[in-house]
Amino acid sequence: MDLFPLALNFFLIANPIGNIPTVVALVKDFPFERQRKIVFRESIFSFLVAIGFQFVGSELLNYLHIESYTVSITGGLLLLLVALGMIFPQEEPKESMAMKREPFLVPIATPIITGGGVMSSIMIYSSLTQNPLLVSSALVVAWCGVIPIISLAPYLKKVLGDRGLLALEQFMGMILALLSMKLLVQGFRIFLTGS
Repeated sequence: MDLFPLALNFFLIANPIGNIPTVVALVKDFPFERQRKIVFRESIFSFLVAIGFQFVGSELLNYLHIESYTVSITGGLLLLLVALGMIFPQEEPKESMAMKREPFLVPIATPIITGGGVMSSIMIYSSLTQNPLLVSSALVVAWCGVIPIISLAPYLKKVLGDRGLLALEQFMGMILALLSMKLLVQGFRIFLTGS
């Protein structure tokens, strides 16, 4: 697999565009300038979590004797659940999302940005490519898109409003649903053919 298709996969699974409404809801009670700093810091943390998990994830898989098809199927199911939540959002939980304390690492950096889908895809592609440098480079390229988009979340909320963000979230949910099907099919193919 080439660098840029792999980076695009990571970018789409991290889903910075679809996560904007959730991120904004979590920081909306803080002053605007503070919101910018929080979301920038959390996007950097999400990158560090992803890079760290690349090196820990494959070792964890080996230690637990988990096959790549299991990770692919599980990642596909997790991604599908996230996608369905984005396509058919429920308004009530988002209203209660505002935090009393400033988020630190949890829940924005992980699990919102670097969640189960990103972590499982890191493990899948690490085992498929057997090239840690390629996966690390793809994560760097992907987060060159993730960090600016998440950092601009408070501005995008002002520009697009609730309806615009909802439309973006639903669109990205459909993209994630397609990616989840890809992971599921890939996992079943590996299970059935052994390759």
